[in-house]
Amino acid sequence: MTAPTPPQEPDSGNGATPLQRVLMDRARAHAERDLVKPPRRPVQAIVGMVLAIVVVTVILLGFSAFLASVQRALHVMDEQEKVEAEKKQNREPMPAYVVPPAETPSEPPP
Repeated sequence: MTAPTPPQEPDSGNGATPLQRVLMDRARAHAERDLVKPPRRPVQAIVGMVLAIVVVTVILLGFSAFLASVQRALHVMDEQEKVEAEKKQNREPMPAYVVPPAETPSEPPP
């Protein structure tokens, strides 16, 4: 069997292992990088704004077209209902039986 490895000796400075020292240096570098503002990109901002406006416009125009088609469909349905109502009013009810017209005898019976 192998003998367990002894823990790494701490640095003489602050008692951190070499791995801890590397991780602290990386964390410090990332913290410094976070404080520096990235350069502004006006072209990217303008393109993003234009694309956002185009997307909103397309969505609004699509919604407007949808509502217009629904209104047209409702108008057509109303017209059909009016025509059907007029047909029902103009149609006379069918009688249950028909009485034949009275025939007038032209000659008296013999």
